[in-house]
Amino acid sequence: MANPKKERKGIVAVFRYLDKVSDAVKHMHRNKQFRDHVIYSPTSYHELMEHGEKVYGFSEVRWFTLVGALAGIATGFGMPIGMDWDWPIVVGGKMGGFYSLPAYFVFGFELMVLFGALATIIGMIIMGRLPDPRGKIRHNAITNDRFVVFVPGVGVDSEQAHLLRQWGADEVHHSE
Repeated sequence: MANPKKERKGIVAVFRYLDKVSDAVKHMHRNKQFRDHVIYSPTSYHELMEHGEKVYGFSEVRWFTLVGALAGIATGFGMPIGMDWDWPIVVGGKMGGFYSLPAYFVFGFELMVLFGALATIIGMIIMGRLPDPRGKIRHNAITNDRFVVFVPGVGVDSEQAHLLRQWGADEVHHSE
């Protein structure tokens, strides 16, 4: 997908229904005229996500989650084992360290979840390039309940605008 910040002017097509915008997205990816388009959605929908994964591949955020979870497990087991070797408390004749390993599973699990969640949030911020101070809301309905498709470099009377109306866009107008 091209960088939408390169070209600010274009058209904005507003869709009301998810099925119409998902059909339009399928048509747009087959059509070479919609090469640099950007789709804005009020929330995440699996129909749009599945199509995006087919075209652009899977999200890289999952690697952040994996690394964070593995770091949490390593910390969750390593920290108590290190503390147990540094200051052993012998209870019932049991030695410290790996002999009391089952007691560390809860701590390892909790830190796996915590570090994985924090790494996921960091990954979403980095991979989503957030915050973007130059970002622009193309249409006020995006924040409510509408889907918006931005096509840069074309006018309202272009063939792309006609196709978007044909595919179910409620309104098509200029973008600044």
